[in-house]
Amino acid sequence: MIRETATVVAVNGDTVTVEAAIKSTCNACQAQSDCGTGVISRALAPKTQQLTLRTPMPVRVGQEVTVGIPEAGILSASAWLYLLPLIAFIGAYSVSISLLSSNGFTHELWAMLPSGLVTFFTYKLIAYKLRRVERTKYQPVLLGQQDHSAIEH
Repeated sequence: MIRETATVVAVNGDTVTVEAAIKSTCNACQAQSDCGTGVISRALAPKTQQLTLRTPMPVRVGQEVTVGIPEAGILSASAWLYLLPLIAFIGAYSVSISLLSSNGFTHELWAMLPSGLVTFFTYKLIAYKLRRVERTKYQPVLLGQQDHSAIEH
């Protein structure tokens, strides 16, 4: 289980909205002042992310909680969303290039259009499947509340 600390920003019955800071490795990098990627990341990337989830435990706005996401869900979703479209692109490109070259279109760019379309529709199909079929597998869960009573005096 991957765990992250978040702050409760809204409570509506048994549904809570939490907000977590997005951590970036750019802050720890020694080249951050000279790196274009780091500058763009700091300028354009959102600093926080909100999640809405169900919880059986009582929480209040402003309270820090621990949110968890199963590793298996992240790994399988990553494989579906990154590997399968890549495999679809390579397969579609190979088929397109062989079909087009036999018809007189010898430039490689002609094969990019059908390959791009196949990849786009593969991605959309996978995204639809992940949203519909396996929603609970990728759903974050509220694991517990942060205890600050030992820190406060």
